[in-house]
Amino acid sequence: MHTFPTSILALALALAPFASAALAASAPSAPAPPVTLVERGDTLVLANGALTATITKASATLRSLRFRGSEFVRQGRSGAYFSMDGGTNYRVPAGCTLSVTTRNDDLVDVALRQKGPAQHQAVDIEVHYVLRRGDTGLYTYVILEHPASYPATRIGEWRMVWKLPDDLLDTIAVDALRSRQMPTASDVAHAEATGIKEIVKLGSGIRGGKFECKYDYNANYQTTPFWGHAGTRNGLGAWMVFGSHEWFNDGPTKQDLTSADRILHVHFGMNHYNGSTLAIAAGESWRKLYGPFLLYLNQADGGPAAATLDAKRRAEVEHSAWPYAWLTGQAAYPPASGRGSVSGRLLVHDAAKPALAGGGAWVGVAQPEAGGNWQFESKHYQYWTRAAADGTFSIPHVRPGSYTLYAFTNGAVDEFSRAKVTVAAAATTQLGDLTWQIVRDRGRLVWEIGTPDRSAAEFRHGNDYFQGYLWTRFADEWPNPLEFTIGRSDPARDWNYAQSGYPARPKGQTPWKWRIHFQLEHLPGAAATLTLAFASAEGARLDVFANSEDHPVATCTPAVQGGNALLRESIHAKYCFNRITIPAANLHQGANTITLVQTRTQSPQFHVMYDYLSLEVPD
Repeated sequence: MHTFPTSILALALALAPFASAALAASAPSAPAPPVTLVERGDTLVLANGALTATITKASATLRSLRFRGSEFVRQGRSGAYFSMDGGTNYRVPAGCTLSVTTRNDDLVDVALRQKGPAQHQAVDIEVHYVLRRGDTGLYTYVILEHPASYPATRIGEWRMVWKLPDDLLDTIAVDALRSRQMPTASDVAHAEATGIKEIVKLGSGIRGGKFECKYDYNANYQTTPFWGHAGTRNGLGAWMVFGSHEWFNDGPTKQDLTSADRILHVHFGMNHYNGSTLAIAAGESWRKLYGPFLLYLNQADGGPAAATLDAKRRAEVEHSAWPYAWLTGQAAYPPASGRGSVSGRLLVHDAAKPALAGGGAWVGVAQPEAGGNWQFESKHYQYWTRAAADGTFSIPHVRPGSYTLYAFTNGAVDEFSRAKVTVAAAATTQLGDLTWQIVRDRGRLVWEIGTPDRSAAEFRHGNDYFQGYLWTRFADEWPNPLEFTIGRSDPARDWNYAQSGYPARPKGQTPWKWRIHFQLEHLPGAAATLTLAFASAEGARLDVFANSEDHPVATCTPAVQGGNALLRESIHAKYCFNRITIPAANLHQGANTITLVQTRTQSPQFHVMYDYLSLEVPD
């Protein structure tokens, strides 16, 4: 199930409906022309009367995509392309061989394959492009394959990049927070460089005086089924549209780049926010299909809002059509009849939170390695859905196999799991009621800060975190120490989304103390438990003090670190939590203070982002 984002403008809600698969204004009165495939030297040309795509055979690169008389691919060496890794391991397909998988009047599917043993990544890459009759979008999918005869290999970054022409489109549309007019190519070309190469400071245009960066537009893929650009002057739009997210790594909290300055990205595996790498052993036979997803073009009266609304509806169409009936003959892509489903009801019981239930929980099945974590799983497929209000769930279109079922929900720190869930083709695996009993054996829940939801969104800057160099202004907004009083302070106002080093003057950083003040009615009968749930951690080590800042009662090193979410302008990377023991002797009846100090300040990227904090005290 998808949660579709709101339109970039309130105007979109009042627009007349558009046709789902193509704009009603452009619906032909006569049958659409057949799809054609023409080879011209080193290029292939796919056309259907509405859209024309030119592909370089050797590199599987999309060199041209024309629609309504406009070119939607920036001309030059790069075009729209697939790539792996970087530096000396950078790879784009080369020397590909062509095969035609399907060719008829209604659909053409071409494949461009590069063999892999001699490459930095010992996998074959087979890039497919698919054009359908009457459509204004070009599908693409890729099969990576590692035969057993290939050596061990590892893949980090794995992505597609689509570069758009200068100033054809002037609006970025990602979600309700990041949908706005963007700087022109000239604005960016004349912008001031900064100490971070991805960030520039604009000196002109609609965003003059502000920072601009591709990280401004990071998003969670599972809840962002499309993103793109639209034009104010011409009503045109260019979009990446996803009918499913089953092939992405790292589950429903995976995030990465989307739209940016005249460019669209999609990262299948890795590269930012601690995304997982893919490791394949020597002698291992492995294959995975990424996609299909749609490079969608549209045009609408009503400008960017109307084009966005149409892209949203196209995403709904793609989701409803998944798995695609037109994609046949691929063993890595079983049809609907070759897949199964998993159903049940999640019941959540927490004596400290009687209102907590299974409604709205993320429920999914995945296949991490033994001892692994779905947050770092990239070799297989994952299938996730949201439970209904009563906790019932159904996960459709699952490839046959043995899985572990996972569930997590807002309000609970940990997660539920059940191993050995078997899925068979054309069958539903009924799991019945799954009861998640949250253990409360550490005492009474005295206080909480935030909501366990694997994000720092509820804290200050939780809705405008996507600003370059925001962390350099913390000293202008916050004192050192930060003082937070339970029952009086407001997390949205008085608790920052990130605890980093405190900016010093004229340069450098110093440790930043965060104090939590609270009352205890009685002396605790035993040690208390401080739960620290982290939405992100990078190079972090926390000293925890209780009522005295002379000596910490504990030092906490988050178990999951990496992703550089602070400098990459996000509110989460990967999730973990720690439980800290607070000796009873360090607590008092009446007023108490717990102090948290992020002690590592050697780099501005070192930080923690808290998801949630709580204290449980035995009476």
